[in-house]
Amino acid sequence: MYNGDMDKINIGIIGSGFIVPVFIGACRQFDVFHLRAIWGRHEEKLLHFKDEVDYHTTDLEKIMADEDIDVIYVALPNKLHYEYALKALEHDKHVIVEKPFTVYHKEAKKLIGLAETKGKIIFEAIPSGYSVPYKEAREHLDELGEIRLVICNFSQYSRRYDKFKNGIVLPAFDKKLAGGALMDLGVYNVRFVISAFGMPKNVEYRANKRKGVDTSGVLVMDYGKFKAVCIAAKDCKAESYGLIQGDQGYLRCNTTTSRAADLTLHLNDGKELSFTQEEQGEFASWSYQLKEFIRIYEHMDLEKAREYNELTLIETKVIEKALKSAGLNY
Repeated sequence: MYNGDMDKINIGIIGSGFIVPVFIGACRQFDVFHLRAIWGRHEEKLLHFKDEVDYHTTDLEKIMADEDIDVIYVALPNKLHYEYALKALEHDKHVIVEKPFTVYHKEAKKLIGLAETKGKIIFEAIPSGYSVPYKEAREHLDELGEIRLVICNFSQYSRRYDKFKNGIVLPAFDKKLAGGALMDLGVYNVRFVISAFGMPKNVEYRANKRKGVDTSGVLVMDYGKFKAVCIAAKDCKAESYGLIQGDQGYLRCNTTTSRAADLTLHLNDGKELSFTQEEQGEFASWSYQLKEFIRIYEHMDLEKAREYNELTLIETKVIEKALKSAGLNY
C-alpha cells in the first residue's frame, strides 16, 4: 500500500468501456492515485463516472493538454490503443495501455521507442505480467527437468457472442477494431508462456472464424525441444488453467492465465510447493501491476520498465505472427 511519501499520481482515463470501472476500483485501493478526468465520445456514458473524477469531457485535446494529468490510461478497443497512446506520449504523459498493447509489432516498437526518447513510462496493463506468485514459481522451473509441453486453456463463453451470432457486432467481435479470441483471451496465454520462455522459434494459429474474426482457436508456439499449446475461446467454455510439464514434474496454474494467482509445483519425487496471491477481493488481480507501476513511477525506474516492455515486444510479435498464420487481417 502507498505510504504517503510521494505526490499524488493524477490519472486521465481514455475510454468508458466495461474495464474502466475495474480500473477505477483498483486505483481506489491505493491512496497515491487521483482520478483527474475521463474522456469519451459519448456524454451519456461519461455521466456514469462523473462522481469518480474531477471532470469528464468529450474534448480529447482538453484531457491530453491538462498539465495536472501525469498518466493517461488507454482503455479503448484494441485497434485504437496505438493511436491514443501515441497522442498521450506526444503530450508528454506517462501511459498505461490496456492489453493487448497494440495490434502490430511495429506499433509497439514505435510507442516504446518514443517513451524511451522522452524519458516516459509506458506500461501494459496485463495482470499476469506482474504476478508475484508466478514470478516466484518460475524460479523453480529448473526442478521440472527437461520441459516437454506447455498447455494453456482460457475459454469463457462471451455474453456478447449470442448477439454476435444474431448480427449485433460489439467491439469484442468487431474485425474493424481487432476483436476476437486471440486478442482478448489468448494474449494472456501468450504472456504466460513468454514470461517463462521468451520468443518461440515458430508460431502457428488455427482459428474457428466467424465474420472475419476468430471466436476460438489453438495457438502452437514451437520452442524446438518443447511445444506450447494455447487454447482461447469466446464461443465455448471450459476449465481454465496453465500447465508447464517437464520430465521431472509439472507446474500448474490453478487460475486463468490472466491472473496466474495460484500455482502448484508437483515433482516426481513427491515434493510439492504452492505459490498463492496474498491479496483477495474483487480487484486482487490488479494489485501487483498497480504496485509495480507505483514503484517504477516513484523511482523513475526506466530500466525495469524496459524489461517489461521487452516482454511486450515479444508478445506483440507472437500475436502478429499468429494472426497472419490464421489469415486474420486487422
